Amino acid sequence: MSQPMPKTVTEPSRELPVIASVDVVVCGGGPSGFIAAIAAARNGAKTLLLEHYGFLGGMATAGMVGPISKFNLNGERIVGGIPAEFIADMHRRGGAIIDLPSGNIPYDPEVYKYAAMRMVSESGVDLLLHSSVCGCLFDEENPRKISHVIVENKSGRQAIETRYVIDCTGTGDVVARTSVPWEMRGRSNGELQPLSLYFRLGGVDTDQLNLLMAHDNTKYSNPELRQLLQAEVEAGRLPNFGGPWALHGSTLRRGEVSVNATRFSGNAVVARELSDAEIQLRTDSMHMVNVFREKAPAFRNSYLIDTATQVGIRETRAIQGLYTLTADDVLTPRHFADTVAMGGHPVDIHRAGSSQQEVRFIQKPYHIPYRCLVPQNADNLLVAGGCLSATREAFASVRVQAQCMALGQAAGTAAALCADQQRAVHELDGSQLRAVLTRQGGIV
Repeated sequence: MSQPMPKTVTEPSRELPVIASVDVVVCGGGPSGFIAAIAAARNGAKTLLLEHYGFLGGMATAGMVGPISKFNLNGERIVGGIPAEFIADMHRRGGAIIDLPSGNIPYDPEVYKYAAMRMVSESGVDLLLHSSVCGCLFDEENPRKISHVIVENKSGRQAIETRYVIDCTGTGDVVARTSVPWEMRGRSNGELQPLSLYFRLGGVDTDQLNLLMAHDNTKYSNPELRQLLQAEVEAGRLPNFGGPWALHGSTLRRGEVSVNATRFSGNAVVARELSDAEIQLRTDSMHMVNVFREKAPAFRNSYLIDTATQVGIRETRAIQGLYTLTADDVLTPRHFADTVAMGGHPVDIHRAGSSQQEVRFIQKPYHIPYRCLVPQNADNLLVAGGCLSATREAFASVRVQAQCMALGQAAGTAAALCADQQRAVHELDGSQLRAVLTRQGGIV
């Protein structure tokens, strides 16, 4: 039987205050977003960055997802530019380990928040926190062109007039409020990679653990903890788990680990499912903390420091871009004239319905073209980070933070160039963009 239509109401129309007029609005202050804003501003664009939390960093800070991956492959640096400048700044502040051969970066989330905010402010970006995107308005003569981004915050509903928009929300919150084509990454089989809630433990005998994801082609999940959690699942006391990984990810202090072990099957752009994930995973986290303390010798004196502000989200919406990156592009790399970033993280798919993980290691750095950031049927909208145009298998590699940062620099630079040249995003010469990124330290 078909489901009854939900009850609806009509919201009255109203006039909204236009609080800013800018060249570029970047929506979302996570790894791709704050880098995109810096890049746009440094390239001459009047830029405003929107973030719904009171701090920057997204999955790195609100989600505590660490380590930051992946700046190197086989000892070769594959990400430079503003992202490399950022991790070096965190390192100077004692907040990051940046010399591991793998290019994975353990970090302190509080240092991350401060360093990101400082770099954004010093670049001249106007930063508006505690503000969420809730809609778009379009040019009356050109429906492919966004004229205003609508936000909701403590001051109510407001509009920002803009020439270009970059969706760095990770979940396509801007894209979903336009007519550009997009899809869910799991459309082929209905499965999305699971949601996970990180937590951090202190009082751990870290001398007994392999703390650093220092080398390529290595799985760092903890077999002892995995055996303990599998027994809990078989006894019906725990619904599911992943990994687990207990290491220096979003912490780098002796005696502390960040733990990636919880797992929930759900769609993070469905509010009820996201809420259910938060409830279930906080329950599971507490259970895991107790199991580790009671049964794992290295954790006998451990205690919970904190849980992440929100669950970590691996995949949701994806644009249909001018080019879609494929598994072949990742596993058998080829050059693109409009390459704007390099990747090297494994093709890493976590199964939502079990504790299994499918990993294919990358042997050579691969190329990500600008066209993956350009939605079809859009004149002034770009994306970076979680909703770029890539197949599910390709995205399983591209989705990590260093690559999102590099794509953020590409998108921000592209928006500034388009603003200067007064052209649509799909008209920008990708080879010109690549040349600018190279001059500014990018590795392309």
